[in-house]
Amino acid sequence: MKRVLLIIIVCLMAITSVLAQSSIKKQTIAYSVKDTIHLRLDKYVDNSVPYQGKRPVLVYVHGGGFATGSRINALQIKYLKHFTAQGFVAISIDYRLGLANNKQPDQETIMKAVSLGYGDLIDATAFILSKANEWNIDTSKIIISGGSAGAIACLTAEYDICSNGEFSARLPKGFNYAGVISQAGNVIIHQDTLTWKRQPCPMLLMHGSKDQLVTFNSASFEGNLYAGSNYIHNQLVKLNYPHWLYEEQGADHIVALKPLQYNFGEIDTFIDKFVMKGYQSIVHTVWADFKPDSMQDMMKVVPLYIQGWDKTDVEIK
Repeated sequence: MKRVLLIIIVCLMAITSVLAQSSIKKQTIAYSVKDTIHLRLDKYVDNSVPYQGKRPVLVYVHGGGFATGSRINALQIKYLKHFTAQGFVAISIDYRLGLANNKQPDQETIMKAVSLGYGDLIDATAFILSKANEWNIDTSKIIISGGSAGAIACLTAEYDICSNGEFSARLPKGFNYAGVISQAGNVIIHQDTLTWKRQPCPMLLMHGSKDQLVTFNSASFEGNLYAGSNYIHNQLVKLNYPHWLYEEQGADHIVALKPLQYNFGEIDTFIDKFVMKGYQSIVHTVWADFKPDSMQDMMKVVPLYIQGWDKTDVEIK
């Protein structure tokens, strides 16, 4: 009898799990056409998750060095579904890949690619804002998140907004994001320093201190500043602006991917305290593993990301 009851319970749990998965609705929409390229976004929402009032939004921008990458990836989708389970509208976007098929780009080409990336993110944001009533979203609670090139797009878009840049006029006057979750990103601009003309939104700056691809500190090439997480942190400390630097000591560019799977505790805390509750805090966390993770161990650290390229989470078991 006990065995029969156990089988029934297991079956019910399995049915519940399937129903829970099927309650997430995905919609693919073209948000813009640029250079004959149809730029699309995938919107995920779980209407079975109750949420009082309008829903917050998390937009994810994929990495890939502005040369490759996709809004569709099994690990990225699992990351998005973490937020739909909390009542968010979660969105993954396309953007133009300005360095595709360019193995040795010069600085002018790199700057154009960065401009395409964060400009498309701002256009996607404008499109999302235009759907606010239809999608029942809170326009004051739009968070952007990205890894590597996606993080560069997020940080540079936020800097553009806060410095009256070329793309900020495409957004409603006074708009700003509610938060930025940057996973191994830089602000990349043609200046010698960052000059914030208005206070940026709260930022969670996640970065490996030994990142070999996207500098943790800063670098300058032909008058272009690559301002890393530690550089931004030091500026924001002096300005007394709320933010959180999460430093993985000794880790390399793997921090562009690790948070998609391992750092929900920090990310959820950031959203709860900095975004939702408006904490005016400055936090610097140093995480030091005995053996720091590395891009060389990607298949061990984030196998779902590699195996799930251009696949959904349900295609990979």
